[in-house]
Amino acid sequence: MVIIPTTREAVRSVWEQEAPDYSGITDSKTAGRVLTGLVRAALDILAYRRLSEQPDAIHMVSGDKRSYLRFASAAEYSADYAVLLSHILAANAEEAKTLGDLTGTPPPWQSLRIVVLSLDQDCAVNRLDLDPESRGGVSWYGTFDTDLFNEIALGFALFVTHLVANVFDDDDGRDTFDESFEWVV
Repeated sequence: MVIIPTTREAVRSVWEQEAPDYSGITDSKTAGRVLTGLVRAALDILAYRRLSEQPDAIHMVSGDKRSYLRFASAAEYSADYAVLLSHILAANAEEAKTLGDLTGTPPPWQSLRIVVLSLDQDCAVNRLDLDPESRGGVSWYGTFDTDLFNEIALGFALFVTHLVANVFDDDDGRDTFDESFEWVV
């Protein structure tokens, strides 16, 4: 039986200075499901920390590559994907706020849809237009590449771990991590 780490296990691994073991992920559908779990956890933490509708605050707390490189499991590319997710979430927050203001409804910031397009040694990670009817998530299209998936998934896990441990924290993250970890599902 193949074991695929849950979002909680991935975040705990990064916190404990280990890379999550994603070797059991071998197809696009499972990759999308794992990445969706990480993105939804990020959205939940942003909501818990009251940052989900504040694009500037999202950039401020999570847009620095060096913040991710301090984790032992991080590498240059995975830290780049963490920063990319930060930018995607900030753009999403801005668009959701605008849409909410236009329609007079709460901003649909959890309707985030991300597409990973993987083609012949090249990759694009894009945010699609908001779909307020959708819970959002991540889809993987094209050739499944294990190494590329590991980099992206680790980057997303770094992002969530950083949010859990360091948002509004003034020490080494231990207290905030234990307090916020319960919000990771």
